[in-house]
Amino acid sequence: FYSAMMVNQPGYVTRIASGCTDEEAAEEQRWHDEHIKSKMSDRFLLHLTPHFSKVKDENGNETGKKYDFFNKPFGMKHWMEHGQGMGVDENGRILNEDAICILIDPDQILLRPLTEDFSDPNHVFRADMGNRAVKHGHPFSQEYGYGADWKKHAVPVSEKDSPARKLTNREAADYYPAGPPYLATGRDFYTIVKKWTEYVPLVHKVYPYLLAEMYAYSLAAAHVELPHQMVRTLMMSDTGNQREGWSLIDDLPAKKMCELGLNIRSTDRSLPGVMHYCQRYMIGKHFFGKRRLPKDFLTCEKPLLFEPPPDVGEKFNYKIPPPPHKPPGEKKPLNEMQQRREAFAVCVITRTLNDAATFWKQHACEEGKANLNKVLDLWSVEEMHTSTGR
Repeated sequence: FYSAMMVNQPGYVTRIASGCTDEEAAEEQRWHDEHIKSKMSDRFLLHLTPHFSKVKDENGNETGKKYDFFNKPFGMKHWMEHGQGMGVDENGRILNEDAICILIDPDQILLRPLTEDFSDPNHVFRADMGNRAVKHGHPFSQEYGYGADWKKHAVPVSEKDSPARKLTNREAADYYPAGPPYLATGRDFYTIVKKWTEYVPLVHKVYPYLLAEMYAYSLAAAHVELPHQMVRTLMMSDTGNQREGWSLIDDLPAKKMCELGLNIRSTDRSLPGVMHYCQRYMIGKHFFGKRRLPKDFLTCEKPLLFEPPPDVGEKFNYKIPPPPHKPPGEKKPLNEMQQRREAFAVCVITRTLNDAATFWKQHACEEGKANLNKVLDLWSVEEMHTSTGR
C-alpha cells in the first residue's frame, strides 16, 4: 500500500488475504481501517477469503498437505466474484468487464504507476504483437524465465481438444510464460481465472512444486486463447536475468546505482513497474532477504533497517553471504553487472521498507516512542521464517 500511495497508483488497490479465522479477520479489518484506509486512501481495500491451500485427492478428500499458492488463483476468483465493485450476473458474466485488473505479488514494490498504457518507447517486448494498451483480447504480463517448460508439465492435464495442445514450443514461449504483474480487462481476467482455478489442482498433482500455479495460469490462458504480450520491462528481480527491466538502469555507473535506489521517488528516469524482492540480494556485507525480516519489524520498538552508503556499488566487487554460510566470511566475486544491480536492489528495497515503516510509526506510535534508528542489520539476523500463504 505504501508504494502504491507514493507512486499515486490510480484506481482501487486491494489486498487479498486468505484463511483468517473470524477473530483474525476482525483484527485484520480493524488494523486495515485504522492504519491503511484512514491514513493513506479510502481506495485501499482489504478483501478476505477462505483458506484455499489444502491439497485434496481425486475424491475431494483432504490429504493433510498444503500448497500455499492455491490462494493466489482461488483468492483472485473470489475477489472477482465478491469484491467491492466486482461481482457476476445471473449468467455468470463478470459485471465490471471493462475494468483493468492488475494482479501483483505481495513482495513487489511499485516503482511507478501500473496502467493499461504501454506506449512508453523504453518498453522492451518479446514477440512484439504491436499492442500498446491492455484491452479486451489483449492481456499483458511480465515475461518469466520458464519459456515453454509449462507445456511439458501442464498441458497433459488439459482437455483432449484444448487449444493449448496445438501450440508450438515457440508459441508457448512467446505468448504464455506469464507472471505478475498480470494485466487484463475484467472480462478476460475472469475468463482466465475460471480455468486457472480448474487447472491448478490438476497441475499441482502431477507437478507439486513452486511453479505449479504459474504453469496452470499459462495453461488457462492458452486454453481460452488469450495470448499475452510479454513485457521484459515490467519488473526487476533476478540480478542475473537479461529478460527483466534492468536494461532501463544498466547505463548508470556502479557508484550511482545505490543513490538511485535510495532516491527512487525523485528520479525522472523511465523505470520498471515493480521491484520483486523474491531473491536474496547482497553486496559486501550489505544484505536483504525477505525471510530474515523480523515479524515485529512494524512495531514502535523495532529499529529501522541499516542502509548502505550511497556509493556501495563501487566499494565492493564481492559479496559475503550471511551466517550460517560455510565457510564463514567467504568473499564471492561479483561481475560488473551484478555489482551494479545488487547495489540498486539492496538500496531500493531497504529504503522503501524504512520509509514505509517510518510512515506507519509516525502515525501509530506515541510521541517519542517511535524507534527510527537505522541499525537493524539483516546480515546478522539468523532467525528465518516462511510464508503463511496469506
